[in-house]
Amino acid sequence: MSEAVLRLKIVLVDTEPPIWRRVEVPAATTLRQLHAVIQAATGWDDNHLYQFHRGRDTLPARLPLDELTARGVKRFTYVYDMGDSWEHRIQIEKQLGADPGVSYPRFVDGAMRCPPEDVGGIPGFYGFLEAIADPHHPDHDDQLDWHGGPIASTRNSTGLPHADNVPPRSAAPKRTAFSPSAYF
Repeated sequence: MSEAVLRLKIVLVDTEPPIWRRVEVPAATTLRQLHAVIQAATGWDDNHLYQFHRGRDTLPARLPLDELTARGVKRFTYVYDMGDSWEHRIQIEKQLGADPGVSYPRFVDGAMRCPPEDVGGIPGFYGFLEAIADPHHPDHDDQLDWHGGPIASTRNSTGLPHADNVPPRSAAPKRTAFSPSAYF
C-alpha cells in the first residue's frame, strides 16, 4: 500500500484577488514541517514566528496532519509573522495515494505572488502595491528602494493585477517537487 498524501489549499486571508497555493504533502507531515513547505511555496524566508490554530486552540508544531484528519479536521489556520500577521486558511482538499514517481512535498498550483516579507501586513502590502504602481506616489521611490528595485510590469500577459508581479525571493516551479528540508 502506498503512503497517504494530502492535497492542501492554502489561502492568504483578506487578499483580492486571492493569493493561494496548492501543495501535496505526506499525511505524516508535522505542522512544523508544513510551516517549512508553506515558506518554500510562498517564497518567504522563515524569519518570523508562526502558529497553527483550529478555532481558538493553538495546535502543537509536532502534530502530524494525519492526526488532524483522523479527528475529522478539514480546515485550520496558519499565522506567520506575529507583527505583520499573515493569516492563512488551510483546507485539506483530499487524501491520495502517493505516486511512486513523485517526490513529496510538491507544489501543485497557485495564484498571485505572495507579499514581500516585512511589508506591514495586508494594509502595508496594498499600500506598497499602490506606491510602486504610481510613479507620482510620494512613497514610490522609497518603496522601490526598500524592495530592491523596480517591478518589471504592473500586469502580466494574462491581465492579472500587479500583485502577481511582485517577485518573490524564491519560487517553486509549478508541479515540481521542492525541498523544505533546509527549514527544519
